Amino acid sequence: MKEKEVLKRLGFEDRKSLNEIEQFQDYDLQYVEENKNYFNISIKKTKTSEKKHKNAEKVIENFLAYHQVILPVCHYNYGRVIITGWRGCLLHKLKEHPRKDFSHDESWLSKRAKANKGKKSDNIDYLMFKVLASKYEKDESKESSSTEQNITLASNYNMDVGHVFGKFTGLTSLIEESLGSNQQVDNTNVYPQFKYANEPPKDSDKLHKNKNCSQAYFESEAENHMPCYYEAEAICADWNDVVPIGTRIRIIDINTFKELYHVFVPNCDYDEDNEERPLDSENTVDRKNLDSGSKDTVDKENSTSEPDISAEQYRAFFERGDLNKLTPKNK
Repeated sequence: MKEKEVLKRLGFEDRKSLNEIEQFQDYDLQYVEENKNYFNISIKKTKTSEKKHKNAEKVIENFLAYHQVILPVCHYNYGRVIITGWRGCLLHKLKEHPRKDFSHDESWLSKRAKANKGKKSDNIDYLMFKVLASKYEKDESKESSSTEQNITLASNYNMDVGHVFGKFTGLTSLIEESLGSNQQVDNTNVYPQFKYANEPPKDSDKLHKNKNCSQAYFESEAENHMPCYYEAEAICADWNDVVPIGTRIRIIDINTFKELYHVFVPNCDYDEDNEERPLDSENTVDRKNLDSGSKDTVDKENSTSEPDISAEQYRAFFERGDLNKLTPKNK
């Protein structure tokens, strides 16, 4: 996608608005074209920024000085400490070993889903709760399991439960211990993420040929370059937003201190057949019913006109999590 389209789908009119986000105040962002759909990040050439954000070698030295396996990425704001992500040194591939003696309270997602019971169809909390819950439910019926229903619910909105600090690290279970939390880690290390920002489907030939650089792509790069320093942070346009606008990822080679990647992966989606058209729930349903032979459906599928979804509508989605904002104005 073109940068202008990506910015719009993040709720911005221009690059300046993106650069003004508090988490980006010390960074310069440069969009990578050619269907890669991410931004390269560099530290601003100012004394304040360069002092605050160390070079690659200093980053690793600073991390090792704490003698911890993982550490939180924090921001400080008027007496608040906000954990936006996690960082660690990945020495080799590990298998997760979650502690079984932890007692978990009812998830905050479950509580919010119940509180918004009357707004199931358009509420992001309900969607995320149902998709997460499907991971822990056993299929009682092959014909119609709740797991299958939840997967269908997520596919209608092209939405995943995306992990900030990826499970590939083998370290996510340590987040519970670090926080001393009674919440299961999948409730504290995730956010609503569009599928193509998280991980394109394996059968998505066009996207793989174009090397769409999703979060999963950079996670695989971290795996392939172990031992490495890995940092992942959810980025919010405003601290009160419901949905983050993407993930900042930094990968440094531990042996050479070479910075391999420092990128921002936008949390936006696009159509596999026509990159300039957003994937809203109605378009998704129509694509699944192409076999019906409906002329209206086929015309809609072949249409090259972009639905009239404004930057303001996208902004409202990230701000409030209202899935209805992802449908065109003329619907």
